[in-house]
Amino acid sequence: MDSTRAGSADDLLARVPPDDRPALGTLLASTGPAFETDLHLSGLNGPGTQAEPRWFRLSGEWQEAAGSLAAHWRISAVDIHDLKEAQTQRDVLQALTDASPNCIKVLDLGAHLLSMNEGGQATMEIDDFEVCRGLLWPTFWQGEARAQVEAALERARQGERTTFEAQTATWKGTPRWWEVTVGPLYDTRGQLRHLSAVSRDITSRREAQDAVTALDAFVAFTEAAGAITDVQVLAGAALQVLRATLGEVSAAYHTLEGDLWKAQVWTDDFSPEVVARLTAGIPVSSPSFAEVRRSGEVVFVDGWEAEQEGLAETRSYGAAAFSPSFVGQSVGSLLTMGTRRRAWTAREQAVFRAVGRSLTLALERAEATRLLGEHRLELQARTRALEGFAALTHDLTLQSDPLALVRQAMEMVLSLLPPGYANFWQLRGDTWQATTQVGTVGSAELQTAIDAGFPAGQVLSLDRPLQTREPWFQDVYNPQQDIDPALVAHLGTVATLPVLVNGVVLGIFCVPLFDQRSWGTADRVVLTTTVRSLGLALEGAQGVAALAEERRKLEAANEELEAFAYSVSHDLRTPVRHILGFHALLRRGLAEHLDEKSGRYLDVIEEAAQRMNTLIDAMLELSRTSRLPLRSRLVDLGAVVDGVIQTLRPDLNGREVQWKIGPLPMVQGDPDTLQQVIENLLSNALKYSREREVSVIEVGAEEHEAEWAVWVRDNGAGFDPRYQDKLFGVFQRLHRHDEFEGVGVGLANVRRIVHRHGGQVQASGQVDHGATFRFTLPK
Repeated sequence: MDSTRAGSADDLLARVPPDDRPALGTLLASTGPAFETDLHLSGLNGPGTQAEPRWFRLSGEWQEAAGSLAAHWRISAVDIHDLKEAQTQRDVLQALTDASPNCIKVLDLGAHLLSMNEGGQATMEIDDFEVCRGLLWPTFWQGEARAQVEAALERARQGERTTFEAQTATWKGTPRWWEVTVGPLYDTRGQLRHLSAVSRDITSRREAQDAVTALDAFVAFTEAAGAITDVQVLAGAALQVLRATLGEVSAAYHTLEGDLWKAQVWTDDFSPEVVARLTAGIPVSSPSFAEVRRSGEVVFVDGWEAEQEGLAETRSYGAAAFSPSFVGQSVGSLLTMGTRRRAWTAREQAVFRAVGRSLTLALERAEATRLLGEHRLELQARTRALEGFAALTHDLTLQSDPLALVRQAMEMVLSLLPPGYANFWQLRGDTWQATTQVGTVGSAELQTAIDAGFPAGQVLSLDRPLQTREPWFQDVYNPQQDIDPALVAHLGTVATLPVLVNGVVLGIFCVPLFDQRSWGTADRVVLTTTVRSLGLALEGAQGVAALAEERRKLEAANEELEAFAYSVSHDLRTPVRHILGFHALLRRGLAEHLDEKSGRYLDVIEEAAQRMNTLIDAMLELSRTSRLPLRSRLVDLGAVVDGVIQTLRPDLNGREVQWKIGPLPMVQGDPDTLQQVIENLLSNALKYSREREVSVIEVGAEEHEAEWAVWVRDNGAGFDPRYQDKLFGVFQRLHRHDEFEGVGVGLANVRRIVHRHGGQVQASGQVDHGATFRFTLPK
């Protein structure tokens, strides 16, 4: 309704909602020339009209003063409430459409793309709709899917609505499955103006369906295979499942023979011509066969080109698939499938992969079953041999006699074999001597010959393993090759194995058996494992003996060194006392005649003698630390630190020292020597931080799984970290004597005490930035 009436500005403002009044007031306060605005107004239609505000479009025109009429606004109002409501509904509908993830498109009758909702653009991975506006919608589809789209569009032009499922990629190339509904769009007069196409992403559902189909095929094959271990029967079951699940496909199972893939089993729909070619063999160089062998992965070939593959007989097929199975690390067999269509669907690919994987598992199971039967005896024999080796090396430190170890190995081997005996032959000059024997040889004459020995180079059973360094298993023993045949006629078979110790043949482990016998896998495993273990045990025995000897020598040397240091320290005290005594007499005797230069000489003598006394005391202390036994008990390190600090306080001479003592543990150790460690470390911390205005000394501990780590840190002179290895050496110092007194024994003593407790020491620091000393103690 168009309404114009006289009234005041206040009357008009009273009809406007409070939130809109400031804006309208600003317009009315201006002087034109004109304005137009949409507002909610109430009571504009006069008495009896509804009280609810309605939308009006106000148009104002400024009127200049004329005669007695003052300047004013001439305002007209048009009721646009229904129009606004329609716009609101349309906006809501558009918002709902844009929010939908379904791809909602409007097409012209020629199927050109006119519009698409925002949610659909996101689903289709379209960043800017303008790049595809006006494109022919069917061009988004390929192959059979495009044919479905064209048919649905044609039915929509006839007024029908069609729904179908098809696959195509998004704008950025991501493959997706869609449920598509195509229908007509009419105007208000019922005329067909546009077409609609709504695409819903059903990729997840289709993938789930394909997965279920593949799983069904996997289960079907597994049920069909059961406990079957025959390879061809398993392959036949796989082909049957493929046919039953996928319908019109052809399939075959091939094994590699030389350079040809030969079909062993195939479906009965192959033509005789193709069967002949498959059974004759396909060269490994055929492109697709070569690719699957190279990649070791399932290969799908869409658009099969028979001539390019060198398989003209297969020209009736449009696509092929290959699934490899492995023998060891290489492809040993193939499952192949063909279809007369030009491409594989996702469902067909999923089913083929599932059946191929299931067949591979079944073949692996069959191979494992076969190998299990072959290796059962071998594994049992290996177990027995390993158990024997464990017995052989038990308490190795108590049994270091090589021949005793050889005897134990012989006894163990003979307990696992048929009747026979064993010798250990070693070269003594040019003669093979049996240094160890277990069992009776079955002939007094043979025993006499064995005791006498055999000339080297004339007994092949012993000479050959020595030269080749490999075992020799003689299933049928030939007596002519060794010694007098009459002496060994009662022997049926012989095994001789070299025993290698540190890479050198120590001797030949010889096992003759009385009965005829082929050396089976289990027998060979027992002997080779035992002899190899014997070699390792002998190496270990040598190491044990050598280690014991070195330990004995080291202990003796340490005892001699400590005794020498103790003796020397005592012996040096007397001459030093003489020097100091005569120095004192000399100074008193020359007191009145002593000039400055002579006095300085006497001072040097006294200082040197006193320093010598200090060195002697340090050597004695170091020697006592090494010689005195440790009396281990539970020690409170916190109490030890507190006690040492109390003993050091009188020497501070008014220095300001800040002690930061953290929680310290109870440890197992000798209390006296551990007190020496703490005293040395804290004394050093005080000494090397005395140039600081405030000395800061920290003590703390960290708990580890098997030990405690204790540290002492100061803010003193520090040291050059390049020389930290010298810190714990005897008489090693990193500072000049005129800077810091000392002889370089304290830290050496710390290390020796900590090592005797089973711990380690280390230090870190920087010049003029303090130092940290750490030591560990086992729990």
